[in-house]
Amino acid sequence: MKNLNTMKFVSNAIEELVEYKAAIAGSKTFDEAKNTGRMMAGYINGLITFLNTMICEENNDFTAEFDEVLDGWMFKMYDAVADKAIETNQDKDTIWKLLVKRDEYTMM
Repeated sequence: MKNLNTMKFVSNAIEELVEYKAAIAGSKTFDEAKNTGRMMAGYINGLITFLNTMICEENNDFTAEFDEVLDGWMFKMYDAVADKAIETNQDKDTIWKLLVKRDEYTMM
């Protein structure tokens, strides 16, 4: 079995995340943006499963750094959906909830 090239894995994952973020920004409706945001969050959760599998003493640097990257992408996902909520004139409570969820993650 071929060894996993973690940098290639991360690069490929980031390409997927960039496409999700662009799809959110290009959504015609808030519901479409919200659904794409959910798919993006699901993808990130899959990456978290990979991250949790990699946790061991010899991978500490990688797992700590990748955790920060994933938190940054969760921030970006909520931020993009909040931007679409503002753009489509959603109610203030919806926007506020998205911004609160966004701020649970540290921007990298």
